[in-house]
Amino acid sequence: MKENRDYILMAMIYLIVILHIALWNNPIVTSILVLGLLIMHTTRYQNIRRTLQEERDITLSRLQNRLKKTEKRQTELSERFDSLSQSFGSGLLLVDEDGIIQYSNYDMNDYFHLDFNGQDYQALQSITDLYQFINEAYLLEASLHRQIIYHGRSFDLISTPLMEQDLFKGALILAHDITQIKNAQEYQKRFTADVSHELRTPLSAITGFSEILKRDGDLSHDERQEFTELIYKEAKRMEVLLKDLSDIAKLDRIDFELERQAINIQDLVHECLAVLQTSIRESGLSLTTNMVPTILSIDPLRMSQVITNIVKNAINYTDEGQIDIKGYVDHNRYKIEISDTGIGIKEDDFDKIFKRFYRVDKARSRDTGGSGLGLSISKNVVLRHGGSITVQSTPGTGSTFTITLPIEE
Repeated sequence: MKENRDYILMAMIYLIVILHIALWNNPIVTSILVLGLLIMHTTRYQNIRRTLQEERDITLSRLQNRLKKTEKRQTELSERFDSLSQSFGSGLLLVDEDGIIQYSNYDMNDYFHLDFNGQDYQALQSITDLYQFINEAYLLEASLHRQIIYHGRSFDLISTPLMEQDLFKGALILAHDITQIKNAQEYQKRFTADVSHELRTPLSAITGFSEILKRDGDLSHDERQEFTELIYKEAKRMEVLLKDLSDIAKLDRIDFELERQAINIQDLVHECLAVLQTSIRESGLSLTTNMVPTILSIDPLRMSQVITNIVKNAINYTDEGQIDIKGYVDHNRYKIEISDTGIGIKEDDFDKIFKRFYRVDKARSRDTGGSGLGLSISKNVVLRHGGSITVQSTPGTGSTFTITLPIEE
């Protein structure tokens, strides 16, 4: 509206000037009117210029604000991406269309002991398998999947091409550390083979003795009794083995949880010894206990297994002498020491005895019907309680197993 009024006023002045010149043509008045027009045009020009400057400043300010918001949004997205990729748990590497590695997260750098960022992927030829994978992904512009081994660790590699309007813009490489999975698979194979081997021995014995009983009808009563006892012994051995295998299967489950209770550890140890009293008496060994009564948060069933397994081993591997058990508080831990005067263990075997199916004396273990899993189960249980189990021993002198358990405040 203001602009329209200005135009009308200007048109009226022009009309007055024209009429004046046509009718009166007074030089002074004409000069005044022309000067007025000049002033009006100058003022109008300055107003227009000022308006344009203000509009330009407003537009520029808006553009700057939009640019700042865009930059802030891009920075936030970049930070989120970087944060996500760093906590991704897998290696991530981005190669652009020129073969330059634009991004590599911490895991990828750590896996291959190299900072990939900013490098041409052609410079990675020292890491042969990784280079070949990236090279194929880059040249073929296709999705690939491969497993490689680098410095003893296994990695699962996946490539995804990055396309924009059907144009190749680079490749995204993911690397997953599958070393534990591979080790678990290999362990499972060995464990299955060991189980088959351990079961084969008693099964063969049961089958052989059964065939003799079935085939030879003229066996004496004493011979039949002997074979029957051998079959029974091997069957009990299989029963122990299968029970221990069942326990291991439970302990190996990801969702396994201890059924903790507030238990007086002195009472639990005495209950275990009461069950083993007959075996201790028959072995001719003396037994001493000195347990400081203390309440611990433990799974009584599982911890009973631990105590029973270690005391049984002490009985089985001690021909004469004694077994001493003591428990005491050491700072915020409770320690149980089970000592014997048995055959002892070589220092080289200290770690091995806690492995599954490992036996210090195979012949003695077979005679006692052991499964070779007792110490492995015991260590697993103690570790799940947040504790530790160690052994100190001298061959021919005896052994001391120390169980350390946390005391909860």
